[in-house]
Amino acid sequence: MKIKKLILQTSCLQRLKEFYSSILELAVERTNDKEVFIRIGKSELIFTETKESKPFYHFAINIPANKIEEARDWLKNKVSLLWMEDYKSDIAEFSDWHARSIYFFDPAGNILELIARFDLKNERDEAFSSGQFLSIDEVGLVFNQNELELKTSGLLKNYSLSYFSKQPPLPQFKALGDDNGLFIVVPAQRNWFPTNKPSQIFPVKVIIENNNKQYRLEL
Repeated sequence: MKIKKLILQTSCLQRLKEFYSSILELAVERTNDKEVFIRIGKSELIFTETKESKPFYHFAINIPANKIEEARDWLKNKVSLLWMEDYKSDIAEFSDWHARSIYFFDPAGNILELIARFDLKNERDEAFSSGQFLSIDEVGLVFNQNELELKTSGLLKNYSLSYFSKQPPLPQFKALGDDNGLFIVVPAQRNWFPTNKPSQIFPVKVIIENNNKQYRLEL
């Protein structure tokens, strides 16, 4: 699965524009009073303004498999990286997933993750930069607990998805897709790793490509 476009809401549009362009050094393709369009490798991230809430989300950005330490060094003077007591480090070691990750917040409280997946074999030789933000790799989807199984079954069926081969589905955590793109499905009020911030349900739109077809998900 490839995540082509991710559309999220925000109550601080201008601050996000400055953060993603000035701090993360990503290209803002276009902007207006209501939207900001940001290029992340092969994906597009779009923030739309809302006045009715303070939405926040979790999403991950794929980087080259050999660049997690360089990415950490590149980021550490730009943002506060989240420390993970489980790993005694600001780098998470996901051995079952053959991946390593670092986490931080943006000004809206979105939980961002940079993830290096060894099995993609996409190593780079040049020094790390924002040009090595390759694509949006994960999107968190939140449902009410009593609907979680039904909504997950609908995603599997309607978008030709399967459970991630490296992660058996759990009652409170389900990964759908593959190394190129995943939906991380959780119930509302489950803390987003590696924070104590409970997940909440906010509007999200995603355009994906899977099995040579394009799909639009709108929640």
